Amino acid sequence: MSGGAGVRGEADGAEGAALAAAVRAVLARLDAHAARAGRTADGTRTEGAADEARTEGTAGAPAAAAEPSPTPLDSLTACFGLTAFEREIVLLTAAAELDPTTGARCAAACGDPGRPYPTFSLALAALAEPHWSALTPVAPLRRWQLVELADVTQLTTSRLRLDERILHFLAGAPYLDARLHGQLRRVSAPATLPPSHEAAARRVAAGWAGGGPDAPLRVELVGGDQRTRAEIAAAAARRAGLGLYAMAAADLPAGPADRDRLARLWQREAVLLPAALLVEAGELDREQQAAADAFIAGAAVPLAVSAQEPRPTGHPRGERVTVPKLSDEEQLALWSEAFSDVPELADEHLAALVAQFQLPPHVVRSAAAAVRRDLPDAAGLGAAELAWRAGLAEARMGLDELGRRIEPRAGWDDLVLAERQLRVLREIVAHVRRRATVYQDWGFAASLRSGLGVTALFAGGSGTGKTLAAEVMARELGLDLFVIDLSQVVSKYIGETEKNLSRVFDAAERGGALLLFDEADALFGKRSEVKDSHDRYANLEVSYLLMRMEAYRGLAVLTTNMKKALDPAFMRRIRFVVDFPFPGERERAEIWRRVLPDRAPTKGLDPELLAQLTVAGGSIRNIALAGAFLAAEEGVRLQMRHMLAAARTEYLKLERSLTPSEVHGWV
Repeated sequence: MSGGAGVRGEADGAEGAALAAAVRAVLARLDAHAARAGRTADGTRTEGAADEARTEGTAGAPAAAAEPSPTPLDSLTACFGLTAFEREIVLLTAAAELDPTTGARCAAACGDPGRPYPTFSLALAALAEPHWSALTPVAPLRRWQLVELADVTQLTTSRLRLDERILHFLAGAPYLDARLHGQLRRVSAPATLPPSHEAAARRVAAGWAGGGPDAPLRVELVGGDQRTRAEIAAAAARRAGLGLYAMAAADLPAGPADRDRLARLWQREAVLLPAALLVEAGELDREQQAAADAFIAGAAVPLAVSAQEPRPTGHPRGERVTVPKLSDEEQLALWSEAFSDVPELADEHLAALVAQFQLPPHVVRSAAAAVRRDLPDAAGLGAAELAWRAGLAEARMGLDELGRRIEPRAGWDDLVLAERQLRVLREIVAHVRRRATVYQDWGFAASLRSGLGVTALFAGGSGTGKTLAAEVMARELGLDLFVIDLSQVVSKYIGETEKNLSRVFDAAERGGALLLFDEADALFGKRSEVKDSHDRYANLEVSYLLMRMEAYRGLAVLTTNMKKALDPAFMRRIRFVVDFPFPGERERAEIWRRVLPDRAPTKGLDPELLAQLTVAGGSIRNIALAGAFLAAEEGVRLQMRHMLAAARTEYLKLERSLTPSEVHGWV
């Protein structure tokens, strides 16, 4: 029979032609083996068939060329260390998919019409340089699933199939194995990275290149946020001539057998693509942590582990690269590049954004995209206002789950305080607003280095206006107000309080928020004498907080009604202390005037008489609102008798009794 039978895909470019020529050469060996036995494809014996087959095999072999370009077959052979025999088995199984005459030729070569397919038995008999070790599960063909046995209980006589992924690779159509879809995702590298992040990417690439026996091709990437770590790893892969795929460590199989199959499948892909893998650790339980450790420890291809904090593990961890914080100069360059096509944004606007927000590159790019999208329909809002709002929207994402956000609506007119307290509050606002000028332009950031954040303590009884004052400052500065729920922060478990505090401050460092720790004395109390382990860990929590407060660059407001209960060392690190005294009768009358809306229908309400109630501003607001509902229910105007009924209810809540002097002349 003719050795020049058509091979599917032969016309698909140079790679297809090279594969077709190699397939023809292997099929010629089958024909030669059949000829030596005196058989043809139809089972008849012919004289001189061996000589004809040998001639055809020689003619079908690709002609030697000077320094030919590597083909996918050459790459497969080199990457997996295939012997000449194993290489021909791959070609024989490829022929079964590409050449329609392969079945008949296999049947002729093995002398059994019932076996029109490749087998290990046929390969050992007909192909060059056969060796039994190629059949073992640890040899490349089966270890890397290049070929598959239809029935593993019949090693030599079972049908051999070429893995579909390998067939497409040989044909010059590479892609990610379909069995990995849903577990892995492709990560693209950004066009540019800030210089410090580019330096981190170089370290990751160097860690892959310099892996030794104790830490082969493994890098740990910690710090920053998950997307930033992925971008650095993608840039490192690009630098190393690799692609990058990412997967969540929580998706790793817990069973050793399933995990080993996944590991081998990925390692095969890493070689074929070629690519590196980014394992995103995240929050893992004990079983998931063990599975991740085992998977990572067995990695023999470039791999990076992405985590917020270094992972405790008994295995060699390889190179550790920490994502650096961007300098003010890098932040300015980042914002300038992202908003380069928004001409309305002046240099002073960019400086204000950099002073307030510490956002990762991908978040800045997202904010810029939002501004470009909203600018045509901004309804009078300028680019600077839109950029500020976009920064707020991006920055608040990390805080939404850690605290309660209050939309700041109160203004200076809503505060009833002495001039001394108002002056300090305005000074706090000035410290936040002029940070860029003092820290960067005047160089104070370089000389002070720490303690650059603005921290204020508001001390006073409940309802004296502490939270309201924080809301006023947040509105004045254009920031969100986040009230941190201490019940979600403080934990009875050792180390958990510090971890929760770290999450709060890390999220707040992005900017865009005024942090309000309400009733701060519950957490920031005096460090006690160490009498047992509970005292020791309680003191550690306070010490950790002192350290974070000193390093924090944003605006934090702490409120307490027990100022003397705070730790003295903590007090030294607070830049401002504002006392909120219990309001006197004149201040209470002013609060009553401001809390009653002009549109509310009233009859005979006298703020001076209402001010006789010895309650703070918070209770005044409660009484005014409750009285308004009572009047609305009756369908009449708001009167003193409604306020009296509401006051009795409020006093019951406060476990107090109304005195005759407080309500004298009301009704």
